[in-house]
Order: sequence, then structure tokens, then C-alpha cells
Amino acid sequence: MSEDYSQFDFVDENDEKEAKKRFLKFSSTDPFPVEIPPALLNSGDIEDYARITSMIFPFDKNKLKSASYEIDFLGDVYYVNEETGKVEKETLAKGEPFTLRKNVIVFIFTKTKFFLPDYIAIRFNLKITHVHRGLLLGTGPLVDPGFAGQLLIPLHNLTSEDYILHGGDGLIWVEFTKLSPHIKWNSSARSGAEYRSFPTNKQSLPAYEYFKKASSGRPASSSIPGEIANANKFIETTKTIGKVVGGLGLVGFLALIYMTWDLISNANQNIATARDEITSFSKDQTELNKRLNFLEAQIKSLVGSSKKESKGLTTENLDLNSQITSSENEL
Repeated sequence: MSEDYSQFDFVDENDEKEAKKRFLKFSSTDPFPVEIPPALLNSGDIEDYARITSMIFPFDKNKLKSASYEIDFLGDVYYVNEETGKVEKETLAKGEPFTLRKNVIVFIFTKTKFFLPDYIAIRFNLKITHVHRGLLLGTGPLVDPGFAGQLLIPLHNLTSEDYILHGGDGLIWVEFTKLSPHIKWNSSARSGAEYRSFPTNKQSLPAYEYFKKASSGRPASSSIPGEIANANKFIETTKTIGKVVGGLGLVGFLALIYMTWDLISNANQNIATARDEITSFSKDQTELNKRLNFLEAQIKSLVGSSKKESKGLTTENLDLNSQITSSENEL
């Protein structure tokens, strides 16, 4: 006898234990295998799946649109402090303002959690209001079925002004898509197709684990503030030169240019002289090597001749000894 899912109610926001229990129960059990076909889910289907499987925790019916669900700007915000270079973390409360500095990236670890069954995936996008005001979000990534935990969302303020957000403001819209049938959760699906489940060791990860994998444990920071600082430094240097020119007057400035040019010219001349001396030294060294090779060959030749002459003298000496011995025998 099939279970009566109409008796299921939404999990209380303080009962995460029950939410996880529902997640395990419905990970591979679709309460609507036939009634809801694979497609982008409408608001009614999102609500029913959230009510039974607890795939959105906590769930607020008022956050539903026709085919998406709004996630609030709540949770932990991570960013790199521009002045100290240290990683900062702020936990947002409802109504509390947060200043997103101009040209800065922050990472929001959402308070809302997802417990996605094997047959539902999600995508999310920044609210169009924030987009029109110049914010940029890492949008569009697919969050695979089986994911459990909080989303870590990068948010970049591309404008030249600071941007004020309040805890509880709508941040992103999430859409839910049901996968094609698989035998794992739909008995009428074809058999033999392999399904690769979401790795359990990647579920419910803390924010630090994402930073560790992506950027050596630190949130990424925008390069724009650094470039602006370099540009300001250049401007200050230019102003200083302008002040020097102004202080010297035109004649003094021209004299300074002439002295600089003369200094550079002398330096180039010294470099050319040194280069010529090095070239000359290399030629002398080559000639010296040739002479050494010639002398070495002559020494080898003299040694060979000496050995031959020594061998001839030895032979003559033996012959003479032989003659003396023969004469002594005759006597």
C-alpha cells in the first residue's frame, strides 16, 4: 500500500534533524513518479516537493513565483579586507544593513539549505533588480541532484558606488528541474542505464572547504581596487613631476632634461667600450688556445722520437754483448 503523502507537512525551521531525515527517505523515492513528469517545475510542484521531501529548508510559501523560489540575503558573508588583507566574515541578521563596497567581491554562504533528491536539480540567478543596479553574480551553474547544504555565491559590485543590502532582502531566484525517469526512483523507466549519485563526502560542506578547493582557503578578491591604487599612484607621481617642473621653470626643466640625456649618453658610451674590450679579450684568448695546442702537439712528437731512439740503442747494445760473448768463447 502506497504512503499517503497528503499527510506530510512542512518541516519546522528549527527541526533540521527532521529535514535531513526526509532527505534520506526521499533521496531515491519520488512521491510523484507519474503525476509530475520531468520538466521545469511550476510553483505548485515546487511547494509539494518542498513539503514532502524538505528539499528547501526552511521553506516560505511567500517566496514562490510561478516557476522559481526566492532566496534571501541571509547567512554568512566572506570577503578580503582591502586594508588589512585578512579574511573577514559577517553573519547577517534580518533588517541589518551590509555595505557591498564598490569594485569588491564578497561570498554569501546562504542560510537557506537545500536537500535535493536524486531526481531534482536547480539553477539560480541574481534578482534582476540587483543586475540593473550593477551587481554581478556567478549565475547559471547547475547544482546537481543529491546536493545537500548551503550555496556559496560570489557577488561582485561593478559600480563606482557602494551598494547597501539588508539582511532578508531577496537575493536570487532558484528554478527546479525534474530529471528524466530512472529505474532508481521510477519503476517504469528503462533498466540498465547507470546513474551516478552525488558524492556523499561533498554534502553539507562548510564554506572553508569551498575556498580551500578553489583558492587556497581564501575568498577571491577583485583586482580592480589594486589597479585603481596603481593608477592613483601614477597620478600622484605625475603631479610631483609637474610640481618640480613648475618649481624649476622652463629653463631649469630643459637643463634637467639635458643633464639626464648627457648622463644616459655617457652610460651608453661606457657600455659600448666595455663590449669592445670583451670582444678583444675573446680574440686574444682564442689565439692563445691555438698556440697551446701547437706546443702540445710538438711535445707529443718529441716524446715519440725519443722512445724510438731509445729502442734502437737497446738493440745495438744486445748485438754488441752477443759479439763479445762469441769472441770470448773462441779464445
